[in-house]
Amino acid sequence: MYAGVNHSAKDLEELWKNLKLTEEEEEVVEIEGCGNEDIRRKDELSLIGRVCSDRVIGKDLISNTMARIWRIGKKASFQEVGKNTYVITFGTHADLQRVLEGKPWFFDNAMFLLMLYDGKMKPGKIAFDSEVFWMQIHNLPLSCMSEEWGNRIGKTVGKVVDVDTQEDGTGWGRWLRVKVEIKLRKQIARGRFISVQNAKHWVLFRYESLPKICFQCSWLLHDDQGCQASKENQREEDPDGKPQFSPWLRAEMAPRRWSGQARYPSDMGAREK
Repeated sequence: MYAGVNHSAKDLEELWKNLKLTEEEEEVVEIEGCGNEDIRRKDELSLIGRVCSDRVIGKDLISNTMARIWRIGKKASFQEVGKNTYVITFGTHADLQRVLEGKPWFFDNAMFLLMLYDGKMKPGKIAFDSEVFWMQIHNLPLSCMSEEWGNRIGKTVGKVVDVDTQEDGTGWGRWLRVKVEIKLRKQIARGRFISVQNAKHWVLFRYESLPKICFQCSWLLHDDQGCQASKENQREEDPDGKPQFSPWLRAEMAPRRWSGQARYPSDMGAREK
């Protein structure tokens, strides 16, 4: 390794694998316990976040911008641990919970992904591969607009976080709202067939606060290799050449209809000033 040569975390890991260690380097340093009470308290008040942008976002810029958007009691502290990746420490558990419940969040129209802090994570190994969205299920029979059906349909898409229903479990309206955690590097679900009294129905999905999706591969976030469909010229189309994924998947933000947890809307228009 030569001075002035920059290596990515992946390159360095490959270099480390090929090192011939000395006897001293082979020794294992035992680390016991999880730190003192102050450190554990800080851990419990922290999240890990990443802005999904190709350009580098400065710590002060993201900190000041999100302070205006989140409107929490005390400004959160940002500590950079990687490119556009931060450990975010809040003043209170209530502020942390408010931010978690308000997901998804955006910075300059780029997704700002958040997850619970885990001190065992290595900065270069943190996988931000899912996010929570409110999904609207359209074309449901009224008898199926319920917490039970929301869970049954929602779990075929991802992890169900919440179903917007009344205390008795009903959610009658123009659609049923289900909060689901979905994979970002996977084709987004457009709907499902359901069977009600031996009758087959197609129900359509639309997503609130949905960011720009790739209409080539229909993923919300590409991996390090970029869009495979684009590389292979395999745009998702039907035989008539019509695209299979388009902006109709985006739904307008809707207020929570029934009593329960407060919902804090994301600000897709947040831009640095």
